[in-house]
Amino acid sequence: MNNWDNNGKTFVVTGSSSGIGKSCAESLLKSGAKVIGIDVSGSAIDDPSYTHHTASVTDEEEITKITDSIPQIDGLVNAAGIWGSGKPFYELEASEWERPISVNLTGTFTVSKAVSRRMIPSKKGKIVNISCIRSSIFRNNMAGYAASKGGIVSLTSAMALDLAPHGIQVNSVAPGFTYTGMTKASFDNPEVRKQSENLIPAGRLGMPEDIAGVVMFLLSDLSDYMTGTNVYADGGYHIQK
Repeated sequence: MNNWDNNGKTFVVTGSSSGIGKSCAESLLKSGAKVIGIDVSGSAIDDPSYTHHTASVTDEEEITKITDSIPQIDGLVNAAGIWGSGKPFYELEASEWERPISVNLTGTFTVSKAVSRRMIPSKKGKIVNISCIRSSIFRNNMAGYAASKGGIVSLTSAMALDLAPHGIQVNSVAPGFTYTGMTKASFDNPEVRKQSENLIPAGRLGMPEDIAGVVMFLLSDLSDYMTGTNVYADGGYHIQK
């Protein structure tokens, strides 16, 4: 995962203070890259090559200010995300519907727009969006979250077409059951964890490092002929559904 040489490259990672985003940032740092982290929480990474900005991906003015201050941007990981309300869609207040859409989907759009405008003049760049298996495999009571993650997959394809003439590749990763701060409360319940693992052909939960490995590949030169693709990183969960 850390064998690619990213010396001299700079990457922006949203949601860098925890979970998948933090693991992606740490993997990039180990590969020699400089990382600019953006998160609503403070920095959780202590590395001289890491710069942290405490900001929301929904704040377009602040995001533009941050990206405009970076001399060079070689890649972007849109990992910032939140869960939904856990209610059936017909019980959702408009604000409960809009919250995951705003952070997960519109936040991905906002940061990608700011970063891609910096990449276009150099005719190169990599953008990786974090989607979810819930973009295509659904359960009850997750309308807002599922819509936001499904929207990320569609947005990825649209971005890929718009940016292909500029030499920029855009792909997304759809994690399955992954042990993060957001899922810890559920998966720390032995019964819930066992039930979940029984659904995964690989027989275990994913860890943030598992997802970061796929992201690292998509950020590398090895993926230059891939764009507009949604890659499942779920231990095989989706192939049996």
